[in-house]
Amino acid sequence: MMSDAELDAFRRLLEDRRAELLRTLERGRRESEAERIGRYAGEVHDRGEESVIDAQAEVNSMLVDHHDAALVAVEYALRRVDQGSFGECASCAEPIAVERLRANPTATRCLSCQSRLEVGRKGV
Repeated sequence: MMSDAELDAFRRLLEDRRAELLRTLERGRRESEAERIGRYAGEVHDRGEESVIDAQAEVNSMLVDHHDAALVAVEYALRRVDQGSFGECASCAEPIAVERLRANPTATRCLSCQSRLEVGRKGV
């Protein structure tokens, strides 16, 4: 069982991560919007520049998607903290090792269950 101090430390870590992700997402959205506006405002002068802007927009979009998914995982972890189930494996209900949570505070499964899930996904 996790101590109250450990749980509070994880809550602070997750809240800090959420704030960081929100800032990053806002910055990414502003940059994407600026690229779009620049493109339509005539700042792009040739096909080469247009291709570079398209590639940058695609990368920005993928990064935003990645950060959105990370934010969802952080929000879910914070809900588990509030509900008292943080650190409990979603598959077997056994405690997730604190070392695993320190490495990945959004982990929802113990290492054993996560390994079985990944092996199952690979079809091995």
